[in-house]
Amino acid sequence: MKKRSFKVNSKLGKPLGLSFVIFHLSFSLAIGQTQKGIASYYGKRATGRLTSSGELLHHDSMTCAHRTHPFGTLLRVYNPRNQRAVVVKVNDRGPFGRGRIVDLSWGAARQLGILRRGIAPVEVTVFDPERDGPLPLPDSIPPQQY
Repeated sequence: MKKRSFKVNSKLGKPLGLSFVIFHLSFSLAIGQTQKGIASYYGKRATGRLTSSGELLHHDSMTCAHRTHPFGTLLRVYNPRNQRAVVVKVNDRGPFGRGRIVDLSWGAARQLGILRRGIAPVEVTVFDPERDGPLPLPDSIPPQQY
């Protein structure tokens, strides 16, 4: 029996297919589904680097890089190994490493307790202050002067 192949020969096929995948991922994550994967973090040496959103990165900020969520989206990142959670703001794109779903700032990684290992399994959900309550306060991070 001959195997059928469904190739799209038009120039619109690939962009429409890619758009559908991106829309589907964004929509499914936006409605509150949990995304599970590996988190890594930016080292302190990344302080001062310009992020994709145009903001300067500071290691004590509660920010992250995510591939699909819009800039400014608040994400709750939960570490199931130690039951710690942190809320971070998306201000960069990435990570692009295999299996990684979020790159955290050094301060957020410290709050989650992943500095020693460098990576950790996490669960990421969109944080909505109206649904989830007020933002939790980070553990005594001193204010920084720029």
